[in-house]
Amino acid sequence: MKFSSIAPLLTLAASVAAMPQKRCPGNSTLPTTTIAGIEVADTPLIRKAREIMEANFEPFLIRHVYRTWLFGAATIHNNATLAAKIDIEAHAVACLLHDVGWDTRDNSPFTSNDKRFEVDAAIYTADFLRENGVKGEWSARRVQDVWHGIALHGTTSIGLFSEAINTAFIVESINMDFPGPHPKFPVEDYDNIVAKYPMDGLGEGTNRAFTHIASYKPDVTYDTFLEPWGVAYVEGYNPVGHRLFDRGNPNVTSPAPTKRNVHSNVHSM
Repeated sequence: MKFSSIAPLLTLAASVAAMPQKRCPGNSTLPTTTIAGIEVADTPLIRKAREIMEANFEPFLIRHVYRTWLFGAATIHNNATLAAKIDIEAHAVACLLHDVGWDTRDNSPFTSNDKRFEVDAAIYTADFLRENGVKGEWSARRVQDVWHGIALHGTTSIGLFSEAINTAFIVESINMDFPGPHPKFPVEDYDNIVAKYPMDGLGEGTNRAFTHIASYKPDVTYDTFLEPWGVAYVEGYNPVGHRLFDRGNPNVTSPAPTKRNVHSNVHSM
């Protein structure tokens, strides 16, 4: 997840007006359930993704992934174009598993020592879909849309403009999780979702996860949006010499970023 006030999503279908949708969009044969007043798909694959999150991660992160899923689902219900085009099962699984790369446990089944956390999550989720999805239903393109949506969710300046609508909407849904009602779905839906899955602990949990990643695999955080966490919280962290600027300008002196006046006990948050 990346915190940012993201610009409006790309124009999904120019001049097509948003229209309320009360039915569950996508494949009408999918079973549904209602969570926080929002109707969502309820397939065995989605239930398994929910079980993985709830069995392995802290409450703050579980609440975060549910909010991203439900914010996206509420948006789909409120927009006829999205309702006609979004793969709601793929969207659900992508939102639920997009941050498994935040796992801070030793020997985590979700993370690597040499990849960005978004890529770890994309690889895990793609493998999950191939291994657990109904045979014949998960084409290479369908899996790739999910992979790219997760891998690009921390790079909204690229991900939001994907030509694959499912990829772009996964990125948008994940980045909807910031305080305050969202203009693409009713305030009542936002209030119901946040009441069931409050944002408590999200900032502190993000600090812990990003500091952990910058500490144990700093090479994948240089020149990324995680770099400030390394500079602020990780002793000895120095991106100078690792950034694209440094590699392209070897004769230019670029001072190390100044360590910010922040809490030194981030791990105790």
